[in-house]
Amino acid sequence: MKSTGLPRYTGRIHPNCDYVHGQISPAHGIKCYQITRANARHPEWDDGTGYTYKHAPDVCFFHGKYYVQYLCNPVGEHSGAGQSILASSHDGVHWEDFAISFPPYQIPACEITSYKGETTRFSGDTWAVMHQRMSFYQTKTGRMLVSGFYGWCPEPWMCPWDDHGIGRVVRELYPDGNLGPIYFIFPTWQAGWSREQLLYPLYEESPDEGFREASQELLSDRLATQQWAEENGDQDDIITIKHGKNQSYQAFCSYHIGPETVIGLWKHSLCARSEDNGKTWSPVEKSYSLVMSGQKVWGCRTSDGRYAMVYDPTLETQHRYPLCVTTSNNGLDFDHMQLVCGDLTPKRYPGFWKDFGFQYMRGIPEGMDRPEDNLCIVYSVNKEDIWIAHIPVPICGQETQEELHEDLSLPKTVDFWNLYSPKWARAEQTETGLRMCDSDPVDYCRAERLLPLSSHCSISLTLTPEQADHGCLYGELCTPEGASAVRFIFREDGKLYLRTTTEVPVAEYKSGTPVTLTLEADCTTFFFTLAINGEPLQEPDGTIKQFHFMRAANQLSRLVLRTGPYLHTPTLDMDPEVLPENILPGSDEPVKEAAYVIHRLDFSNIAQEK
Repeated sequence: MKSTGLPRYTGRIHPNCDYVHGQISPAHGIKCYQITRANARHPEWDDGTGYTYKHAPDVCFFHGKYYVQYLCNPVGEHSGAGQSILASSHDGVHWEDFAISFPPYQIPACEITSYKGETTRFSGDTWAVMHQRMSFYQTKTGRMLVSGFYGWCPEPWMCPWDDHGIGRVVRELYPDGNLGPIYFIFPTWQAGWSREQLLYPLYEESPDEGFREASQELLSDRLATQQWAEENGDQDDIITIKHGKNQSYQAFCSYHIGPETVIGLWKHSLCARSEDNGKTWSPVEKSYSLVMSGQKVWGCRTSDGRYAMVYDPTLETQHRYPLCVTTSNNGLDFDHMQLVCGDLTPKRYPGFWKDFGFQYMRGIPEGMDRPEDNLCIVYSVNKEDIWIAHIPVPICGQETQEELHEDLSLPKTVDFWNLYSPKWARAEQTETGLRMCDSDPVDYCRAERLLPLSSHCSISLTLTPEQADHGCLYGELCTPEGASAVRFIFREDGKLYLRTTTEVPVAEYKSGTPVTLTLEADCTTFFFTLAINGEPLQEPDGTIKQFHFMRAANQLSRLVLRTGPYLHTPTLDMDPEVLPENILPGSDEPVKEAAYVIHRLDFSNIAQEK
């Protein structure tokens, strides 16, 4: 089939990957929440495994709940007793329920001979690893299947696929959240396994006719099974698109741009097109304008009838950032690159093939239930934590209102804010405002409000520190590229500081006492003024005191609040494979919580008023 158009990036924005955020301006209202925070010393504070390698998440929305499955190994990729975990949440924010969806699989003592003629003997002491590309499939009758893939690795750098696969397993997720029995839906027969050597029965052996029919529906769905190409190998007719010469097509996803027209996407900028719902395909081609490497890509149609593509627009495979979204009206021409997440927690644990950054992003596929007006993307961070991003639809960028007057205790007000919320550093709306708390020793909480572009503005912020002897809060007015021009800091010594050419203490603050800061910033002079509770700071002669910007800026575009300094690592010169072989000190224990409640924000564009 000849291609009549493949996806491409038509924009001119490309990230500067010397920064994790890439100097890319964020999309409006994105909320990023940490689902699981790996913890080797306290498994009970995480998902109960104590495993520090967590990767390849997938997501679904079923009977009003969010479910995310991810695989995990004790330390690194392709080693140890692998298993898959199913996390669930009623709101997609709080993730407290974790269940083992596919437990460790101890290969029985046996001998196998693959289709390549290679014979392997197992002693009975070998553990399989999980390595699935997809996890969820919802049938036309509404039943939800959860699947995974067991394989084994002769060496850690060898993938557990094809002749090193054992096979794909499946079980049903019931509406009440319970899981049914495990069956093999597609064993890797070509690897040499026999029915007697498999630890689970075949799906045809299930006494549940509805489950058997659901499994058969999955097996007959060519777009779903195409995701199995590298796992089960492409020897079977169930895989429509075979691997290319010296090229494997990995991590397939697809979306329709017409009744029967389907776009297929893979890692490394590879694309293809089908005009008959996936029965036949154009040749797989590289779309060079889609800058990406081995981190996966997710493309889909959004609830407003447009299209989104979420990926890391970098050619680097060990430094997987920033996480961005582009949008399209037709599913082919993508533009308006915007940031999804540019905050990257330090990698806390050693492990083989643990690349820096945001990776293996996945959303909810076509044909499955979705929450309204929200694009959900799950992803792995450093291959040790699992996150979810809620991206409001329509996806848009800069704030267009000329003035903002927001009471953050009112419902829906926080919808306009961007949040970065680790499990130990949460940002949540309360009856009194947006509460930012932090007990994470190596990360922070961030709340960010996009502002109308301005060169001269006034911004007023009312907040209450809940302590004055520990913790800190950074407040910054930033450029569209994310550079800080104006900064104030509530420090642990009970003093408010301004950053000019250095940090200058300007006032004291008290625990539990609200304070209103009003800043007027002028990008033509690179000066700003500050009033505290309505009283401007003054020079000894009574004139209003002016403070230098910390850097020159032509325009300001956002207010950023963080419970710690921005983390400027990793850098492109850091190799994730040569980090010290020990746990980041103190990272498994929370510190004393510090919290700040943001009550109100007012903004006016003085340049526009003039």
